[in-house]
Amino acid sequence: MRTSIISLAFAVVIGLVIGLLLRSPDTVPTTIKPAAVTATKQNDVTSFTPAETTDSNLNEIAQQLQQEIVARKNLQAQVRELDEKITLLEKQKNSPAKPGSTTLSHNTALSPGTSSPWFNQQALIDAGIDASEIQRLKERFEKQELETLYLRDKAVREDWLGTRRYREELQALEAQAGNMKEELDEEAYAAYLFASGQSNRVSVQSVLTGSAANNSGILPDDHILRYDNQRIYNWRDLRNATTQGDINETITIEVMRNNKRMEFYVQRGPLGIRMSPVSVAP
Repeated sequence: MRTSIISLAFAVVIGLVIGLLLRSPDTVPTTIKPAAVTATKQNDVTSFTPAETTDSNLNEIAQQLQQEIVARKNLQAQVRELDEKITLLEKQKNSPAKPGSTTLSHNTALSPGTSSPWFNQQALIDAGIDASEIQRLKERFEKQELETLYLRDKAVREDWLGTRRYREELQALEAQAGNMKEELDEEAYAAYLFASGQSNRVSVQSVLTGSAANNSGILPDDHILRYDNQRIYNWRDLRNATTQGDINETITIEVMRNNKRMEFYVQRGPLGIRMSPVSVAP
């Protein structure tokens, strides 16, 4: 009996030893050395340091900044353009259109659905101008319009729209068209201005009390045709005429009032009127 107990105990011991030997090494817990933890932490930290920012990320940031700069310049150009349109609309609002006249400038964009030719050849026909001459005038007008459009497009792209440079180059283009004034007689040139959508008269909006215009009898809604026998087509013509000659001399002003021509005598110099451009059919 005693021998059987010893044999059984010996068998249990041998079984335990064999079980420990057959146990998988994966189940044996491993001790993580402090050095390994430190290395892992160090790797985790260095993986997010700016020192390893790639060139591609920098290039992407630079491209985004450049796009923002271009977008801002385009926005500034659009704001200037809107300011110009608002100014023009305010002038038109303060100058009600009259029968047979229009204050639409050749630089004004037409609203959608509005039908209007770039060049009104019929106006020149009505003025008795020869067909071949009308064609020549039309070609010159369209050439100038294209040059004006290209000038504005260039100014917008290079961000100098509304600057002194833009105004000077625009005036240079307008000066080329000014030669037309010397080539045509007064009535034909007035018809050309109307045909191309430009002003060919100056309308009096209001008159200051005690001014030269008020003392002579000029009234609001009068159209100024001549100043000291010089034909007036726009406000520049009138401004230049009033600053010429002796300020103490008296000159004549020819106006159109209710389709009647009238003459008034004024002292040369400032008239004391507020005016607006109008374009009247010949």
